[in-house]
Amino acid sequence: MIEKAYTETSIGQCHYRHQSGQGIPIVFLHQTPSSSLMYEKLMSLLPQNTCIAIDTPGFGMSDDISGNPSIEDYGNCIVEALESLDVKEFHLIGHHSGASIALHLENKYKNLVVSLTLIGAFLATKEEKELMKNQTGLDWSPKEDGTHLMNAWKLAGDILGAGENLHLRQRETLDAIRAEASAKQMHEAVWDFNEIEALRKAESPCLILCSEDDVMYPFLNKVKVCRPDAIVEIIKGKNLEPDLDAKNISVLLMEFLEKI
Repeated sequence: MIEKAYTETSIGQCHYRHQSGQGIPIVFLHQTPSSSLMYEKLMSLLPQNTCIAIDTPGFGMSDDISGNPSIEDYGNCIVEALESLDVKEFHLIGHHSGASIALHLENKYKNLVVSLTLIGAFLATKEEKELMKNQTGLDWSPKEDGTHLMNAWKLAGDILGAGENLHLRQRETLDAIRAEASAKQMHEAVWDFNEIEALRKAESPCLILCSEDDVMYPFLNKVKVCRPDAIVEIIKGKNLEPDLDAKNISVLLMEFLEKI
């Protein structure tokens, strides 16, 4: 059974979902502007494993983080939360911005991270990021006429990929509205982080997953340059793979972890 709880960190309360099981815990870090809700389906397919899905500060039901946080700042909060839960080591999974945080954690806390799984990692050069930054124009900050609500609905359905799945689209829309300001903070942190260099430095066994219609797919070819030994698998689900291809991901993940 997946349960929900809070733990204390230096920035305030951190909300997480957890499932009791056996072996080394699997820690899940979500994308922007989602929350740990995006991992419930995948966690339910891993009933034998201890799983912890954390709401990054500023997302879901975790407290906000002030100022201009970096990927390192987010990572430090995640580690604080895990330390308060007495987690000594873990398998780490990150999706999109969660993958950026995961890469930082692997680089800084190699003694804690047993394996690294990345879904849609942002393996872009500085120039590629700048181009993408200029093309990212959808804004769902509050508007008096309520048009921001339709923008969030468009984000969840058309960009993230919920499409005609109304339950998923509604969930992602609500997460996006909650995290409107936090998403901007996270995007700035991601623009400034070097995922390519972080992947080069990563030493943990590595599984890289990505859908062909994921916005990060054009950068997938850099994996073999950074980590020739990494396992790379194409999955489905646009930018919501853990929801839309959960069964396949669970199989690939278990096959990967069994080899470690």
